[in-house]
Amino acid sequence: MSPLIYLRVLGSLVAVGMLTSAISRRRRGKLRNTDTIITLFLAVGLLLMSAVPGVADPFLGLLGFHPGDQRRMLGVLLVSSIFTYVLILRSFARTVDVEDLLADYADRVATRHFQEDYGDGGPSTVKRLAVVIPALNEESSLPLVLKDIPKVVEGMDVEVLVVSDGSTDRTEAVAKEHGALVVGRDLRRGQGAAVRLGYRTALYRGADVVATLDADGQYDPAELPQLVRPIIEGNADVVHGSRVLGEYHQPMFGRSQGVKVFARLTSMLAKSEITDPASGFRAFSADALQQLTFHERQFHASEVTVASAKQGLRVREVPCTFRERSHGTTKKPPLLQYGLGYARSLLRTWLG
Repeated sequence: MSPLIYLRVLGSLVAVGMLTSAISRRRRGKLRNTDTIITLFLAVGLLLMSAVPGVADPFLGLLGFHPGDQRRMLGVLLVSSIFTYVLILRSFARTVDVEDLLADYADRVATRHFQEDYGDGGPSTVKRLAVVIPALNEESSLPLVLKDIPKVVEGMDVEVLVVSDGSTDRTEAVAKEHGALVVGRDLRRGQGAAVRLGYRTALYRGADVVATLDADGQYDPAELPQLVRPIIEGNADVVHGSRVLGEYHQPMFGRSQGVKVFARLTSMLAKSEITDPASGFRAFSADALQQLTFHERQFHASEVTVASAKQGLRVREVPCTFRERSHGTTKKPPLLQYGLGYARSLLRTWLG
């Protein structure tokens, strides 16, 4: 027999196998309707091409692969490659769905444990400032940050929420030893996801203002009053600390240049002058935070300003100090990777 006959027989067997598998899995409820239709369509198409190769001639002709031309095989391979690529993309999408499902489950478990440990904070006659600190294996630097956080800021009682993003060291124990409330999530999802969980927890606790600090000590907790003051005075809904307006200690080569580039881009998209769009030192009024929806797992800073501007919130910047990390190692990706991820997040927020 010729090689073509072998290919047709093999194609027929594969098609029959696909049909049998799809029908069997659908009956057992293990295949969704969309996946069943796609599989049946591909199986029937493969079976037809194996039994009657000429059935694909009109379509292949449109692509320039005419009957009798040896390049027709390239046409078949091209079409099959396109279908394979589409199926791979669909598989990736399903993987993302599973990741989101697991992340949501991890957040709900962490929230449930937090509520069992601390409750909702109860009624208070004094306004509360919640300071959210995302942390990943920061047992060495976290004590220095926590000891410098004031107990009262602009007349508000301060409550510190450390969100442990899958830490495997003593981060959670150290936070508790220094009087912080701990939201412990076992599934590592990124700083943006950790901050988002912290925001939700802070609102659940009844915070009037929510601020964020990094756990590496690069922002000075003593500057919290100047960060939240515009909100307390009613002049802003969202406030960013700007190292460009303040002090930037020994910036890494390329980082300060990147801040300038993204500052211009963010200012253009937000239609407001922004000097430091990547700041992790920020504050929100509770009302403003309830109006915002964040999606980024890692590059959270990039979506805050644009999302706030799109909601019509008043965004202000105040000077802040950015120091070098004194302990531990950075969790940020390499400079180029960080820049690409930041740009993607910024544009997605603007287009979303």
